[in-house]
Amino acid sequence: MSGKTVQPHRSSLGMDANVAVLVVYLTGVVLAFIPGIRYIAWLAPLGFFFVEKQSIFVRFHAMQAFMLSAVGIVFGLVAGIITVVGVTSVAAVSPVGGRGALGILEVLGMVVAIILLVFALIAMVKGYRYKKYKIPFVGGWAEKLASSAVK
Repeated sequence: MSGKTVQPHRSSLGMDANVAVLVVYLTGVVLAFIPGIRYIAWLAPLGFFFVEKQSIFVRFHAMQAFMLSAVGIVFGLVAGIITVVGVTSVAAVSPVGGRGALGILEVLGMVVAIILLVFALIAMVKGYRYKKYKIPFVGGWAEKLASSAVK
């Protein structure tokens, strides 16, 4: 999973590329934990992706952070829809209500959030060390998108 080491360089954002990568992941992670803002937290890494003009390394990590945020949002929306549908249908039939299904989805949601956070932290640390770390499932796509856009 650990990719090649990139030579230290400056980003077009006016900072070292490793610091830009650190900021990309930190903003995505921090904003994802703020209620109300968590659903638009993906805008931060996407903004870095579009603003960065020189460093494919920074663009790669920005796209990867965006995709990681998108996975979290999609999972949260799907779990929310299942919860609403499941709880209302079980509550209509059972006098006790559908709290059991909600509890399972809440635990599953926390597990997924922890897994996504761990991947973001690993990528953040490796990126700060100028290493290209591909997160499973999204890293390949992020690499293709980041390298195709920079000439």
